[in-house]
Amino acid sequence: MTVSDLDILPNLRDLGGIALADGQLTRAGVLYRSALPIVGDCPPTTVAAWPVGTVVDLRSPKESTRTTHPLQSADTVVHLIPLMSDAEVAQPDQGARLADLYLQIVLRAGERLVEVLQVAATAAGPVLLHCAAGKDRTGIAVALLLRTAGVSPADIVADYLSTNDHMDAVLARLTRYVHGPKHNVPTARDLYGVAPEAIKGVLAMWDAHPGGVDGWSRSHGATEETIRLWKARITTRGNQDSAGSFANQPHSTY
Repeated sequence: MTVSDLDILPNLRDLGGIALADGQLTRAGVLYRSALPIVGDCPPTTVAAWPVGTVVDLRSPKESTRTTHPLQSADTVVHLIPLMSDAEVAQPDQGARLADLYLQIVLRAGERLVEVLQVAATAAGPVLLHCAAGKDRTGIAVALLLRTAGVSPADIVADYLSTNDHMDAVLARLTRYVHGPKHNVPTARDLYGVAPEAIKGVLAMWDAHPGGVDGWSRSHGATEETIRLWKARITTRGNQDSAGSFANQPHSTY
C-alpha cells in the first residue's frame, strides 16, 4: 500500500440506489458511510457531493476528542453520538462473538441509535456516518436507517458485507493513525472484518419487535414525525436532485 492510498478515505460509499419492495429507491446524496476521516484526506471521487453537510461520529468520547474532527467547518456540523463507552472500546475482545457484541450495542445504546435517526432525518445533507473502522458501529447505525427506509434485510447484509472488500485499506489506516493509551488498534474484531450473522441478528431482533423496526425506534424515543421525515428524505420514485429536498435546510441543533 502506497502513501497515496493512505490519503484516500476508505470504505466511503453513497447508500443511494438500493431498490425497495414498493418500487422506490433509496435516494442518492443523502446518506454516506465510511471509515475514520483524517486530516489530509484527498477529496473523494466515489461520491457526488463533498464536503458533507453533517457528520455523525459514532466513536466513544476519548476516541473522538483526541483531535478536532477533520471535517468540522463552517459548512459541516459534527454530531458526536457514541454507541460504545470508552471502557467498552478499551476492553479486550476475549473471544467475544461479533454477533453478541452487536446485540449488546443495540440493547445499551438504543436511545443513541434513535438520536442518529433523528439527525439523519433533519440535519443538512449529505449525512456521513462513521466510527473508527466504519464496520461495526457504523454497520449497525446504517442498518437501522436502511431498515427504517424499507430496505430488505438481504440488501442490508449485502451492503454490510461489502466492507470486507475495503478492509486492507481500513486496517492500514487504523494502524497508522489511530493510537492512544490503552487502545490496541487494530483490534481482533477489526482483523476479522465483518460477519453476516452479526448484522442478521440485529435485523432479526428489530423485525421481531412489536411494530417492527419502527416500533423498536418508537420504544426508544423516536417520534412518528422523525420516522416519517426520514422515510421521505431517503426514498424516491423518480429522477430527483441527488441531494434530495433537504440539502439546503439549516443545520440541526440536536
